[in-house]
Amino acid sequence: MGANRESRLPAPGSSVSHSPAVSFWHDSVPDSLAPGKSLESDIAADVVIVGAGYTGLWTAYYLKKNNPALDIAILEAGTAGFGASGRNGGWCSAYLSGIDQWLDDPSSREGGIRLQRALFDTIPEIGRVTAEESVDCHFEQSGALEIAVIPQQQKRLREELDHLWGLGFSEDDYRLLNAGDIRRTLDVDGALGAIHMKHCASVHPARLARGLADTVQRLGVSIYEKSPVLEISQGCVTTPRGTVKAEMVLLATEGYSGTIRGRKRHLIPIHSMMVITEPLGQQQTREISFNKRYCFGNMDRMVTYGHLTADNRIAFGCRGTYHYGSAIKTFYADDPEFDRVRETLIRFFPSLAGVTFTHAWGGCMGVSRTLRPSVCFDAESRLGWAGGYFGNGVGAAHLAGQTLADLAMGRDTDRVHTPWVNPPGASRRWEPEPVRWLGIRSRAQLMHLADGAEYRDNPIAPALSKTLETLFP
Repeated sequence: MGANRESRLPAPGSSVSHSPAVSFWHDSVPDSLAPGKSLESDIAADVVIVGAGYTGLWTAYYLKKNNPALDIAILEAGTAGFGASGRNGGWCSAYLSGIDQWLDDPSSREGGIRLQRALFDTIPEIGRVTAEESVDCHFEQSGALEIAVIPQQQKRLREELDHLWGLGFSEDDYRLLNAGDIRRTLDVDGALGAIHMKHCASVHPARLARGLADTVQRLGVSIYEKSPVLEISQGCVTTPRGTVKAEMVLLATEGYSGTIRGRKRHLIPIHSMMVITEPLGQQQTREISFNKRYCFGNMDRMVTYGHLTADNRIAFGCRGTYHYGSAIKTFYADDPEFDRVRETLIRFFPSLAGVTFTHAWGGCMGVSRTLRPSVCFDAESRLGWAGGYFGNGVGAAHLAGQTLADLAMGRDTDRVHTPWVNPPGASRRWEPEPVRWLGIRSRAQLMHLADGAEYRDNPIAPALSKTLETLFP
C-alpha cells in the first residue's frame, strides 16, 4: 500500500509523542495511510457495511467466504482502521464486557457459557486466519495476567476465580498464580497473585486492521474511504457525495455511531488514553521478568491494560473519559491525562523510571446502555449492527463479524443462538444530557474513590464499594 514508514519513528531519547494526530500503531504500519477512493456517485450493492474497523471488515470477510458472489461495499468516514481498531491496547482477548450478567443469571447461564467458549475459540482462529491470509499483525498468544497488588484485590481475585471454576471452566482456561509465580512470570511491583487467562493474544492493532482491509479487497469487497455516512434508511445509505442502495445494511460504527443521524444516544463514546515506551533493552526486560508478550493489568476498578510489543516496547493505557454531549476527541496534544497513564505504568515497574515514552494518543470505544455488546439483525428490514464492546472488541469483533454474517445470510449456526444476539434492551438509548454526563462522571468518580480508599486501607472502602455496586450495578 505504499512506502515504508519506519523512518518516521522517533529517535531514541525523544520524550513524548511526536505526532498527536495518530497512534503509535498507525505510525508504525509499514504502509501508507493515504486514503483510498471515496464514494463520488450513487451506486448499488448487495450489502453495504458502514465502518471499516474490525467488525465491518470481519463481517465482510465472512460474508465473502460464505458467498463469494456477493457485491459488498464498505463506507468509512476516515481510513480503514482509523478508529478504535487502530488505537486500542493490543489485547486480542476472549473477555467480553458484561458477560458476567449472562453467566450470573440462571436463565441465561447456559447460553453465556456457550458464548464464552465461542470467544475462547475465536482467539486461535484469528491467529489461524491472519497467518493464512498473510496478515502480519504480530499475533502471539501468551495469555493475559489479571494482577492483585493489595489484599482487597487478592480477595476479589480469588472470589472471581472460584466463580469461574464453579461455572465449569478449568485451570486450562484460568490459572491461579501465587506471589512467587507472578514474580517469575511478570514482576509487577507489589504483586500478591494473579489469574492467568490463556485465551488472549498480543497484536499490533493497526497492522491487523490494515491487513484485513487488504484481504477483503483482494476478495472483491469495495472500500470507500473518506465517505462519512450521514443517514441510513431501509435499503439505502447516504453520504455527502453519493448514496448506496443495497438489499442489506449493516452498521459497524462502534463509538462513532452518534455521527449518524438518529443514532446519537445508541452507543456513546468513552475515551481511553495510551502511551508507549521506546524499545526496551534486554536488561530492562530481564529486570521485570518480561520473557513473553503477556497482556497485563491490575484489578483497579479504573481499568489498566498493557502488553509487550514485538519490538520490545510496553504499550500501556487506562480508561476512560466521557466528554459532554458524547463529543468525540480524535486528536490529542500533550493532554495532562497522559501523565497519569505514564505514572501508573512506572508504579507497575519502578525500574523503568526515566524510560523514554515515544507516543501518547487517545481514542473512543462504543458503550451501550446495557453495558453489554450486541449482535442484532432484523430479517424484515434487512438492517443489522454489532458493537458496544466497551473496550474489549479486538477478539469479540471477530466473533461478532462471523455471527452478523451468519444472521445476514440466514445460516442457522451455534453462533446465532447465544445471548448477545438480538438481546432484550439492545435498542435502549442513553439518557439525555445532562443526566448522561452526570451519571457517567459520578460513576467514574466513585470508582476512583473506591480504588483510592482500598490502596490506603481506609475503613470507608467497603462502604464506597457497596455504594458503587448499589448505584451502578
